[in-house]
Amino acid sequence: MFQLFIANLALLTAFMFLSSRILRNHERKPFLPVKLRLVIGGVHGLFGILLMFFSVRIDGSTILDFRQIAIIAAAHFGGIYASAVTGLIIATGRIAMFGVNTSSLTAATTAALLGFISGIIAMHITDYWKKWLISIAASIGVITTSLFFLLGWRSWYVNLYFIAIILSGGLFVAYLIRYLTDANRLVYQLEESEAKYRRSFTLQEAIFRSATGVAIIFIDPAGITKVFNPGAERMFGIPVDEAIGRRVPGTIVDPEEFALRKQELQRQLGRPVEDLEVFVTGLSEGKGHEQEWAFVRRSGERMYVHLMLSEVREREDRLLGYLAIIVDRTESKRAEETMMQANRMLEQLSRRDGLTGAANRRAFDEYLDAAWTTAAMYSQSLSVIMLDIDCFKAYNDTYGHQGGDACLKRVAGVLQRVVGSMDGLAARYGGEEFVVILTACGRIQVAGVAESIRREVEALRIRHIGSSVSEYVTVSVGAASAIPYAGLSPLELVGMADKALYRAKQEGRNRSESYQPGS
Repeated sequence: MFQLFIANLALLTAFMFLSSRILRNHERKPFLPVKLRLVIGGVHGLFGILLMFFSVRIDGSTILDFRQIAIIAAAHFGGIYASAVTGLIIATGRIAMFGVNTSSLTAATTAALLGFISGIIAMHITDYWKKWLISIAASIGVITTSLFFLLGWRSWYVNLYFIAIILSGGLFVAYLIRYLTDANRLVYQLEESEAKYRRSFTLQEAIFRSATGVAIIFIDPAGITKVFNPGAERMFGIPVDEAIGRRVPGTIVDPEEFALRKQELQRQLGRPVEDLEVFVTGLSEGKGHEQEWAFVRRSGERMYVHLMLSEVREREDRLLGYLAIIVDRTESKRAEETMMQANRMLEQLSRRDGLTGAANRRAFDEYLDAAWTTAAMYSQSLSVIMLDIDCFKAYNDTYGHQGGDACLKRVAGVLQRVVGSMDGLAARYGGEEFVVILTACGRIQVAGVAESIRREVEALRIRHIGSSVSEYVTVSVGAASAIPYAGLSPLELVGMADKALYRAKQEGRNRSESYQPGS
């Protein structure tokens, strides 16, 4: 009898192990398809019939085995659908094996009833051990009642066997299934972790390989290159097998710039520094930093790069090395320099008269305000000269606008020659009118400059047959000088020069006049 119990238990253990392995991918699902539940019930039912072949016979009509445990297990894996099918199959098998008699009908009824009871318990109780203990207790209650119905008070010794078998076998199977479930969960988590690692590694490798426009370099704490991606090969023209194992500064850095940065860092720290320190001194734990560098390709060509450097550490905070991501900014740097040059040219052009090349009205206004502030600060004299080409409308009418433009250019050239050696600005004020600002220039000196301008223009000997003043182009010039003080504005100084110009015109043109207070 003991051997049959051992065989029954061995079969039950093997079956539970196989069931747990087969259903391990379905254990995580909250709901199983009805078809799968029915299959679970059918398999457990057939296994329950198999257990009856190795049952222990108590008397001529009473046998004991672990078929009730198969019903409870079916309820655990597949719910009421599975346990009900298992109970019905076992009931049918009991009758088929031992014929239609009271004992078989009673056993069949208890199997079917236990199938429904176990299923109901599995539906309403979620705690694992509570569910198993209640199901075992229900099984004991149903079977002991049926045995009492068959044997009366003589059933007490059979019930002792049965209670011992169901209780020990049920607890053993409950523990076995829980153990296998936990093991399956750990295996699944391990497989998920491995799959996640593979996906992550594959993704990183794909990024690493596909980043052909970006150099990715990893160096150890000693500065030895350990990783050199295809983007780095392409950027610097160095094969990976040559780059690996070499120190970075000697591989890709412009020697001149590196030497300058190293000297500057040594001056700041007051001590000698290693080559790698030039790169990593600015790093702080957990944070990277960005730098602009001049690197060199293998061909010797200089290039400008944007370097992003960060530390790589283990969880124990041990430094593994440094990760460098490098972007070639040579073209963008050139574009920036070209744009800056263009902006400077535009800035200059925006302050130049398009025809004569002299400063324009905007440049004059800005210069006047700045010069006025400086003169007021140091109590220096500031002078303004205004001049007008005599009879210029007649000149245009006689020689045309092209001739007039050529005349304006030559007069502007005189102004720039005269003022070029002095601290000041010559500008076209509008039409045929020009203006000059001279700093640190007094009244007597500015009067001399005004007369020099008049004579220089007349000396050009530009024919002007329409002039009422001379056979050549001439100018009328007015000059004014003042030391800025409270109550006097830059525009008032310009107004003084304009009044002097007006008097020069009134006095017959082709002359220079200086502003006189009260005039």
